[in-house]
Amino acid sequence: MDRSDLRDSLSQRLRPLLEEEAFDLWDLEVIFQSGRTVVQVTVERPMGAGVTLDDCTYWNRKIGRYLEAENVLPGAYVIEVGSPGIERSLTRPEHYARYVGSSLEVKLHDPREGRRTFRGELRAASLESIVVEDPEAGTVALPHAAIRKSRLIVDPWEGMRGKDRHRKEQDRGS
Repeated sequence: MDRSDLRDSLSQRLRPLLEEEAFDLWDLEVIFQSGRTVVQVTVERPMGAGVTLDDCTYWNRKIGRYLEAENVLPGAYVIEVGSPGIERSLTRPEHYARYVGSSLEVKLHDPREGRRTFRGELRAASLESIVVEDPEAGTVALPHAAIRKSRLIVDPWEGMRGKDRHRKEQDRGS
């Protein structure tokens, strides 16, 4: 079984296991290194409720017991469970659909319109492509197959700048 088949098989097996306890399988990667298999599982709570270190520890043990009981992976393997984080990678059409209106960075396999990287607002997402409004390149439609990787861009001060400015204006006026 090659890496892609193993990834698909594990995703199909783990998705229902996670959903039983109101978690989502955000992503799964299989890496072969030094004679062993590393399974990187990224879990998410629906509606972005956040994943704790205790959640990761719990799922690491539960997935490990499940894989042992089902004898899914031959040989030595390691399981790593984590959260997608605030500047999470977007890898599937449903990820993009969930974050329409958000800022993101998209890196392409091959240049498009002379660029490999686009940064801007995700305007639309479908099963085939996404639309990004890049301040420098304008509105660009990018097919999923052309995307090497992408991630959300989060401004931790978003929403605070206006409040700070308003506060300073109030302070000057009093």
